[in-house]
Amino acid sequence: MSETELIVRLQARDRRACAAWVREHHGRLVAVARAIIGDAQAEEVVQEAWIAAFRALTQFEGRSTLSTWLTRIVINAARGRLRVQKRLPTVSLDEDDGSNLPLAERFDGRGHWDHPLAAWTADSPEEMLSREQLADCLKYYLGELPAAQQSALLLRDQTGLEFAEIAEALGTTEGNVRVLVHRARLRLLAVMNRYEEEGEC
Repeated sequence: MSETELIVRLQARDRRACAAWVREHHGRLVAVARAIIGDAQAEEVVQEAWIAAFRALTQFEGRSTLSTWLTRIVINAARGRLRVQKRLPTVSLDEDDGSNLPLAERFDGRGHWDHPLAAWTADSPEEMLSREQLADCLKYYLGELPAAQQSALLLRDQTGLEFAEIAEALGTTEGNVRVLVHRARLRLLAVMNRYEEEGEC
């Protein structure tokens, strides 16, 4: 079914189309909300966003894809919830100037590897991530990342949003988002390297 056909069916409140639309996007939208507001309220925010989306469907003008439009509703709902709670995070690179990044000692003055990472015994990073112990370790350290890095990384890697969309969601610049994502990935890479070298988190 084309997106145009889907929109027509959704606007007509076709029950099967509506149910399929929710099934297709719900998990991704919860990940978006979680990246902005955390686990505790993500599901509730998405439920509110679904209600808002169904109410607004008749005004959908097709300036973006339906998926992007829906994602924007969730981002706005999550940010609105944060504003109400008066704890909207500000994204500032001042929180971490990069001087204490992990693995920094392994680079030479030109930015090349001076001491490369340990050789991974798995055939691919994906196989490493499938290991239960490493996955638990990465999940823990993901939660320990600075809030701005965590939000940027989750919005990029779990939801597939473009850097410009993430910048708008977090109220910062696209360049800052790229730096935040890079720093977060570097920290998690250090965790993976330590796990491979020492066999523990």
